[in-house]
Amino acid sequence: MKNSRIVLFLLLIVTLITTGCWDRRELNDLAIVLGWGMDLNKDGTFTSSAQIVVPAKLGASGGGGKGSTSAGQGYFLESATGKTATETSQNMQNKLSRMIFASHRRVIAFGEDLARDGIAKIADEFSRNPEVRIRTDLFVVRESTAQEFLSVPYPLENIPALAPLKILERISGRASSSYKQFLIDANAEGSNATLPILEIIHSSTKGDSGQVPPKTIRIRGRAIFNNKLQMIGSLTSSEVRNYYWVRGELKRNTLTVYIPEGKGFISFVGRKYKSKIKPSLKGDKIKFNIYLSGKGVIRENNTNLDLKNPSHLKAVERALNRDAQKKVTQTISRIQKDYRADIFGLGNAFHRKYPVYWKTIKANWEKEFAAADVKVTADLNVDQVGSTGPPLHLMESEIKK
Repeated sequence: MKNSRIVLFLLLIVTLITTGCWDRRELNDLAIVLGWGMDLNKDGTFTSSAQIVVPAKLGASGGGGKGSTSAGQGYFLESATGKTATETSQNMQNKLSRMIFASHRRVIAFGEDLARDGIAKIADEFSRNPEVRIRTDLFVVRESTAQEFLSVPYPLENIPALAPLKILERISGRASSSYKQFLIDANAEGSNATLPILEIIHSSTKGDSGQVPPKTIRIRGRAIFNNKLQMIGSLTSSEVRNYYWVRGELKRNTLTVYIPEGKGFISFVGRKYKSKIKPSLKGDKIKFNIYLSGKGVIRENNTNLDLKNPSHLKAVERALNRDAQKKVTQTISRIQKDYRADIFGLGNAFHRKYPVYWKTIKANWEKEFAAADVKVTADLNVDQVGSTGPPLHLMESEIKK
């Protein structure tokens, strides 16, 4: 009997301390942020902008504009200024009837002026704030502001801030745009961070109604940061593919090359892209051998070659490999010469193999990276040419068998 009373008493205590949600936050009390922007003002202050969800209108389509909503619009834009990122958030909160909820924030964009001045000043808040998701995606807005980016509607998405994420996924995946990866690259010895670049595109013609030309967004290259987290340059869109490949992050890519033997172009859709970086040291001369590989299919053949012929297929592979080696080498050489920023992780590979020697050069790695000898070798293999070897539009006499 005594034991039963003890058990009953314990159950009562457990019930009292586990019922209820003392720190719950109702959805109707939250301003859910999916997109966030940071800009640097001329007076040294910052402007934060937020793309805030309007849940009741998410099912409809519509455009966007600052500080207002229209019928069917699933979001609105609010902004505030301050001396720090935290102060801008507080000043924005003062304008809203609901509590800012940033835990679902998917995108943080930086205006180019802020990126070039350096984002280290505001990075502390992103690292310290528990509501900032470590996998939030970061972007730089070229020649514009983050506030303008967040005000641009995107017809295929109810929440325009999500469009860059999906565009980036279609290009090659999002691994290199997350805040987590940015911190890893920025803090690793012998490595420089990069971020995708957003560009606001203005239509060159007006619509039939004579309205203001519409705007949209594109991803155009990547911003390169130095060790002080200041943007110092950028990669072009074609160079970004080479960057991903060297880092072993390339998921998919189409290569189009001219085949001299067939007097025409072929398009190769690759997969299983891989990279292996092998550093070597002779005296005080640092050298890197980068081995790139991949497999794929011939999606288009505008040559006169019958690709079922093994010798013709080898000619195509040679052309693919020559083209890949040339372009990747050009990309690395330009980054060495123009920026001396190791965005490829070559220093990390050297550090792993030569940890003792690394200690003597890590403080001067920018110079060592710029002077390093880099050799690129590509090994692309075509494992499918389609059901037909030669182009179907050619006459039998025109095909090179």
